Amino acid sequence: MLAVSALVALTVSGCATSGVSLRPLPVLPTDLRVCFDSTVAEPKPGAMTKSDVFRLIAKLKVSETEKVACGKRLIAFYDNISQ
Repeated sequence: MLAVSALVALTVSGCATSGVSLRPLPVLPTDLRVCFDSTVAEPKPGAMTKSDVFRLIAKLKVSETEKVACGKRLIAFYDNISQ
């Protein structure tokens, strides 16, 4: 009776293996870390000229494009290891 109770307790509590593989995860590629670490510098305090605003917007658009590419590579990396 004690053995049956212990088996039921383990099964219900989730201590029994569920078939999920606990293999070690591969290291995240360095280029992805570097990509997500880069940011666009804050604008200087004070008024901005029209050309300053256009340059900042251009930098932000380039940064956004790079981040989207990094995000897609990260999703592909995850999809590759999750199969």
